[in-house]
Amino acid sequence: MQVDILDGPDPQCDAFVSRTPGSRLAHLPAWGRMVQQVFGHRPYYLVARGQDGQDIEGVLPLTHVKTWLTGSVLVSQAFIDYGGILAANDSARDALYHRAVELAGELGCESVEFRNIDPLPYEGLARRDDKVTLLIPLEDGVEAVWMSFGASVRKQTRKAEKHGLTAQIGGAELLNDFYSIYCRKMHELGTPAYPRKMMQAMCETFPGMVDLFRVRLEDVTVAAGLMTFFNGIAEIPWSGTLDQYDHLYPNRLLYWTMIEHYTKKGAHLFDFGRSSVGGGNYEFKLRWHAHPVPLNYQYWLRPGKELSVLSPDNPRFRRKVEMWKKLPFRVARALGPIIARQLP
Repeated sequence: MQVDILDGPDPQCDAFVSRTPGSRLAHLPAWGRMVQQVFGHRPYYLVARGQDGQDIEGVLPLTHVKTWLTGSVLVSQAFIDYGGILAANDSARDALYHRAVELAGELGCESVEFRNIDPLPYEGLARRDDKVTLLIPLEDGVEAVWMSFGASVRKQTRKAEKHGLTAQIGGAELLNDFYSIYCRKMHELGTPAYPRKMMQAMCETFPGMVDLFRVRLEDVTVAAGLMTFFNGIAEIPWSGTLDQYDHLYPNRLLYWTMIEHYTKKGAHLFDFGRSSVGGGNYEFKLRWHAHPVPLNYQYWLRPGKELSVLSPDNPRFRRKVEMWKKLPFRVARALGPIIARQLP
């Protein structure tokens, strides 16, 4: 099995990712190039080829992140919830894994992070399993999906409409409204926001695969979200609402608009995104009768190194999270993208 580092766009890789079950947007080579464009981190896209050196049998997208917060690490994949090895067989999977470890040694990395759903079978990997994603199947159509929700969710969604809230679907023209809501929500959570240019780059890099949604009360945007749609999976990386309008249930209308839109578009899964078990977001998503699926993040660590997770849930960072919440919003919005570059 031959493993190469991709040195430019390759339609064969795009085709392999698109036809492989379980693939995500992050598995496309373009994601790594976009991350380099926005953040400056270098991508290493590993491609496993068969005996003839032509047919692609697996890929592993990696990003080399080297900052004072992370040290030198390889991540698959950076700035999104998913990644890891995408392989047609065990031989390709094994070859990609061992080449990633070899590459980490060449680059002097302290770790390789694999953001898997299904765990890798290798001994000695550290593992983080405190996160889940929550999924809703959409194959049965709009009416069946709507009736699968609890009565309270349906009632609150209709109340939002009766309160005069309206929802719109669009592209980059809605980016300003979305980004304002997103930054406000991240500040409330005590987490630096990614830069606006990342979302802009997503719209430009993945035309037809990125949509923006907003909910308005007259001319005020009170909720917004950014969605990706790839390989039949609609996924929401980021969303938020203005707390002072929560009594009008804008988040119910926002999510139902997304779910209805992608059901009609032919999606087979709606992915609510990563959550901490037992957290507020987790409980909110369960009300939609979403099914929790564990995320198995695994780490190869250089000998002598211990796993240290950069997460607001980590007790080591609790004080910093509280300090960030207390910063004036304008200061947090200005500083957030500078710090977020170091939080892949």
